Amino acid sequence: MLLALAYRSGLPNTSVLTSVADGVSPAAARDLRQVAAALQWGATEREAWASVDPAWAPAARALQVAHAAGLPPGSLLLRAAEDLHLAEVERLEVSAAKAGVRLVLPLGLVLLPAFCLTTVVPLVVALGQELLIGR
Repeated sequence: MLLALAYRSGLPNTSVLTSVADGVSPAAARDLRQVAAALQWGATEREAWASVDPAWAPAARALQVAHAAGLPPGSLLLRAAEDLHLAEVERLEVSAAKAGVRLVLPLGLVLLPAFCLTTVVPLVVALGQELLIGR
């Protein structure tokens, strides 16, 4: 999203990348500076983006399409960011569902014996005493 906003400023490609690199995490900043340096040295966009973490692939694809078509990349980058966000939300929902399923067996193995020991066993003992004493 920061890239999309920065590209709306009208700065050159390498300036946008280095400006955004100043405001992101160190790993992301390293990748953005590496792409900017590669572009300054004459690498193609495909080569420059191929040299960094594959997590940048959606942004790289949006920038390549925008530059090839002569369009401002802001809207394509926003769409790529939205797609990444939706994919992450879906991944988290699936993980949460899996966690719920994985918790059923351990909880059953712990709670069922506890229920038996605190409810069924005292009831059986009480009934047994009644039967033995009642005779």
